Formats: sequence, C-alpha cells, structure tokens
Amino acid sequence: VLIDHGGYRVAFAGLMLLPLLALWWARRVPVEVPPPRAADASPRSAWTLLRTPGLRRLLLVNWMLSASWDVHSFVVPILGHERGFSASAIGLVLGVFAVAVALVRLLVPVFARRLREAQVLVGAMCCTGAVFAVYPFVHSAWTMGAFAAALGLALGSVQPMIMTALHQMTPHERHGEAIALRSMTNNFSSAVMPLAFGLAGAALGAASLFWIMGAAVAAGSVLARRVGQRPRT
Repeated sequence: VLIDHGGYRVAFAGLMLLPLLALWWARRVPVEVPPPRAADASPRSAWTLLRTPGLRRLLLVNWMLSASWDVHSFVVPILGHERGFSASAIGLVLGVFAVAVALVRLLVPVFARRLREAQVLVGAMCCTGAVFAVYPFVHSAWTMGAFAAALGLALGSVQPMIMTALHQMTPHERHGEAIALRSMTNNFSSAVMPLAFGLAGAALGAASLFWIMGAAVAAGSVLARRVGQRPRT
C-alpha cells in the first residue's frame, strides 16, 4: 500500500521504523542468566552434535522447508509483477501466507496429540510440492492468495514439529547448541538461496523455481518419514 500510494522511498522509510521499534522493545525483555557451568565440564564442540542419530536428516528436512519458504517470498513478487499485479495485491498474497502460518500454529497442540512429528512433516512436504507444482499456472491474485494460504498452513505447521523432534533427539544440556545449528542452517539458506534462485530464475524462468523446489521437497518427504525413528541396533 505504501508503494502504491507513496512510492518506494516512503515504503523504505516505513520499513526503517520496524527494526528501530524491535530494538526499543527488545531492550525491555528480561535477560535470562545462564546456569553456572560445572567445574569439571570439558569443552565440547557443537559440531559433535551432528553425530547424533537422525539429527543430520532432520537438519536436511529443515533446510528444504526453509528454502521453500524463501523461494515463495522470492518468486511471488516476480510472478505478480509479470501478471501485472499491484504492489498491494502482491503484499496481500504474502500477507495471507503469513496469517496462515500464524493461525496454524494455534492448532498445532491439537493435532500434535494425534500425529507423530514424521507424519506432519511428510504431509506438509507433500502439500508444499503439490502447491508449488500448480502455483505458476495461477493468474488471479485471489487464487494465488488461496494457494499461499494452503502453503502457509503446511510450512507453518512443521517448524514446531521440527523443534519438538530436535529436543527429543539431543541431550537436555545441549538443546541450545542444537537450536543454534538449526538457526545457522536457516540463516545460511536465507543468505545463499536467493542468489541461487536469481541465477536459476534468469536461466530457466521464475516458474521453474517452484517446480524444482517442489520436486525436491516432495522427494525429501522420504527422509521425513524416518524422523524420530530410533536407529536399528
């Protein structure tokens, strides 16, 4: 809306206020003091956690889903511009996606009692692959918003499940390191994947990004089926 009515300078000025507001608010968050470390505790590398059974598989699934989130945010404005959508219409599609992500997390405790983490992950990855397969053929902003809502429900449901699986397979005293590895994977993906998306999009077209990512996520659902399983002895 700011772009349509005030131009890009006004929009960027509005965006500038958001991190400043976050900084002001973050200063009021109480700081948690870490527990004292045992005197005989030997230093450990966080990388040794990668030897935990199933953790590398979980991080790979997490990376696929994070990259799916990134490709949606990257490609929707391009497709919307190609189809002549206004900035407000493109923002509406992305906003519907964000609202769906928030709403589905309110329902996670309901189906978490009935479904295992692997079942939710597999369902979400198959749904993501199906949405990505159809997305490039949609030419209506409202229809694209409906697909964005479906994608938001799928991708929004998996992050709590990944965190649950992460806590279950790592020792209690190393949960912070495991979360840091997951965050590092996500941030690395967010930094590198847009460049890869740009190169692939320039060579193959923006629609191909959805198809490539959709095929990869759907194939990755095979890995997700084994999340949470104990290794055979």
